[in-house]
This record gives sequence, structure tokens and C-alpha cells, in this order.
Amino acid sequence: MSEPKTRFSANRFWMNWQSLERAHDYEQLIHVGHKKWPAAFATDYMKPNELGPLEKWAQELRQLDIETLIVIGIGGSSLGGVALKALIAPHSDRLVFWEGPHPMRMQKIAQLAETRQTAVLFISKSGTTLETRANLALFRQFFPNVPEYFVTSEPAAIRDLGATEKNTFLIPKNLGGRFSIVSPVGMMPALFLDYNAKAFLSAFAEANARWEISIPVAENVAKQTAIHFYNLFAARFTGVAFWVYAADLVDWGRWLVQLWAESLGKKPHIAALPVVVQGPEDQHSLLQYFMDASNRYLHCFIHTESYGSRDSLITADARGDFADKSLSQILQAQMTSIESALTSRERPVAEYLLSDLSEAEMARWFCFWMHVVSYLGYLWEINPFDQPGVEAGKMICKKLLRGEAVEPPVQPVFDIA
Repeated sequence: MSEPKTRFSANRFWMNWQSLERAHDYEQLIHVGHKKWPAAFATDYMKPNELGPLEKWAQELRQLDIETLIVIGIGGSSLGGVALKALIAPHSDRLVFWEGPHPMRMQKIAQLAETRQTAVLFISKSGTTLETRANLALFRQFFPNVPEYFVTSEPAAIRDLGATEKNTFLIPKNLGGRFSIVSPVGMMPALFLDYNAKAFLSAFAEANARWEISIPVAENVAKQTAIHFYNLFAARFTGVAFWVYAADLVDWGRWLVQLWAESLGKKPHIAALPVVVQGPEDQHSLLQYFMDASNRYLHCFIHTESYGSRDSLITADARGDFADKSLSQILQAQMTSIESALTSRERPVAEYLLSDLSEAEMARWFCFWMHVVSYLGYLWEINPFDQPGVEAGKMICKKLLRGEAVEPPVQPVFDIA
């Protein structure tokens, strides 16, 4: 990925979307925020020369003839891996992510474990995640002899699960879950699918050097992008729609929503709700709202310039405007048409094009948004690396499961019986 190329719509918010006149002031805010809340992902990410133990683990699974790896984790412990799987083998049952404690999902997991050689990868940064522990406990009831491996920042917290130094892999303590794709959290599931993790991590390191804190605004597209968002949200906008026109990137969009919402949703004055919109499918559902309802959303369009051998061409004798066009050409035309339609309604529009979906390109893409979100947090003078609201909900849930009263008591709003 070259420097992310953004095409700006020409509407009355154009100056807000492009102006960097106060670059010096923004730079100061960003540096003050970084000093208070350093970005661990920019220093504590896994380096290519640290992959040895993970590669040895993947080799061990091959020697055990493991056909399916079940990853038990949720949120930051799974979304990065899910995004990578969508790029490598989206429909494969070799790698399965088990997140929430949903009964129907357990049935699917059980069917796989009954018919295939299976291993489990338990991922929990704290080691105490309720959903992850519950799913592991339930799996063990039915399949007690399956090989198990653990990923955590707190090995002492999972010793009661049978975790040992030999079968446990560590997440750096300062590396937040939503940034942890560049640790065993993301790299172990990817390696199981024979992904080129070394190429991914090498490209991440290169991208990090391009956009890290010491690179000034004038040369740092991640800082510039954060400033554009900051100006627009200050002007009047309250959300951002990420229009994804590559089906392979929709799960990346889910990862970005967590990164954005959990990092930035910290103060009452911050209104910047992220949503993923899948193109062209959601042109037939959400588009009407975005076109004619309240003009409160920014629109970021994301696509890839090449699908390589996976692209297909419709024959020239087909009836319709799509004759003699490839699927990627059709998608590009659909995306550009919606950009134009939104611009005609004075909706701010930006476009990001990836050259392809290679390991190097995706590593740069993940890295770019980690930096953008962190810098946006610094501009809002918040810590983009904690999640106090999430922790509050976890505490209440544990009280309810123990049968304890909570304040205020939970009451239904409507009784429709």
C-alpha cells in the first residue's frame, strides 16, 4: 500500500475535510497525548525474528495430524484472527473461531470435534474472560482429551486451567487486545493456515516506521487523516460509515469497529459511532437512510485494485451494461456511483484503495488504522488504550450470574405479554 490515497468530495464541508492550517497545534496535542498514553502496539509488536516458537507450535500440530483448530476467544482475542482467516481461507473448517456462548454454535463445534482431529487455542489477555472460560469448560465436558494451548498476558490467572510454561504463549502486558493481532493472538491462527506471518510482520514494522509519533504531520498521512476526522466531528458529524466493497475485508471492518469504538468512546462530548456497510449489498438497505435522512455520517469507501486470479469476466455477448466487464470492474463502478450520489447530497466522502490483499498490504492497512485511531484519541485528550465502560459491564454480569443484586435493578421497559 502506498500512502493511503483519499479522494475528497467537493461539498460545503470540503475545507473541514482537507484543512491542516492548525497543524502545529494538532501536533502538540498528539505529542502530549502520546506522552501520557504511549502506543504499545508501535513498540511491543511481534518482530519477524520472534516467530520461532510459534512456527514450532504450528509444526507440532501438523505432526499431531490436527485437522481443525478451535480458537476460543472474544473481542480483541478473536477479531484480528477472524479478519486474517477471511483473507486466507474464508470458508474453511480447518480454523474455527468460537466467541460467544451460543448453544447453536456449540453444536457446530461438537460436530467438528466428533469427526476430526482437533486442538483448542484458548485466548484471553486477562485470563479471566467469562465467555472464553465458559466455552472452554463446556467443551471439556464433552471432549476432555483434546490438545490445548493458551495465549494470555497473565499466565498465573490460567494455571487453574492446566496452562503451563510449555503450552502457554504470551501477549505483551501493555499491548491492548484490540491491537494484539501483531502478537500470538493473530499470528498463531494465521500460521495454522500456513499464512506468511514473516511477510506480514516485516511489512507492519516498515509501516510503523512511516507513521509513528516522531514523523511530523506534514509527512505523516496517519496524523493527517486523524486531523481530518477530528475537524469533521467538531463541525457537526456524529458517525462514520466504512463502506467495504471487498467481501474479503468485511471481517477486517468488524475489527476496525472494535478498534475505533473501544478506543474512542470515552467521553460524553465524543460522537463518532463507527458502522461497517457492505457494498454493494447495503446499497439496497442502508443507502436510502444515508442519502436522505439526517446528514450526520462521514463515508469512507474501501476497495482493492486487484483480485488477481480470483477475478472473473462476464462474456461480451451477455445482455446488460455488465457485458465484457469483470466482477472487480462492476464493484468499482458500483462504489464510484454511490460516492457520487452521496456527494450530490453534500455528504463527505473519502476513498481508500488497497493495491491487493497480500500479507504486506494488509499489514500496512492494519497498522495505518491503529495509528489513525490512536492519534484521534490524543486529539480528543483521551486514553485510547483502556476500556472502562466494558469493564463495568463485565462486573455487573458476574454479579448477576452469582445471583447478587445489582444497582440500579434491571427492569424491562415494556411488557408485551
